[in-house]
Amino acid sequence: MATLPPKPQRPRVQLPGETPAGHLDEDGLRQLLGYQVAQASVVTLDVFHDAVGKPFGLRTVEFTVLSLIRANGAVSPAQLAKALALSPSYITGALDQLQQRGLVLREANEQDRRGQHLHATVQGAALADEALQRLLQAERDACATLTTAEQLMLAELLHKLARGRTRTSLRRVTPA
Repeated sequence: MATLPPKPQRPRVQLPGETPAGHLDEDGLRQLLGYQVAQASVVTLDVFHDAVGKPFGLRTVEFTVLSLIRANGAVSPAQLAKALALSPSYITGALDQLQQRGLVLREANEQDRRGQHLHATVQGAALADEALQRLLQAERDACATLTTAEQLMLAELLHKLARGRTRTSLRRVTPA
């Protein structure tokens, strides 16, 4: 029977090549953009939960949909699904929740009665604005290891990466 080599003893201090929690060697993973984005999303999802999710009772998709409707007005569910690369049924579920809370109004499309135009209610617009301000501040605080310029640069680079999606590369996803 083969024996395993002895495990190297790791100091308790986090090394630059280790995960923030668990102290595992990331080895080649540090070079993978997808891995780093996923690790950073752990931070941003926690920030979202604490700043907006829990206090306002919103999921990330509901906040995003409400914010997009607030910013654009008269958008359709199909536009939201396409913009967020989510299935239409997932968007419908988020819209149902927002409408039940009185945050969004659905209006029939006069040109195509099958379609809808979405609008934020006064309450929905106020909630979107307040949640956005709280989230911006919470993210600034959570990203204190970066300078303001680095935070802005990171946001711009991620935006540029996201805008690089093409129609053919989009997959319909329904988050778990």
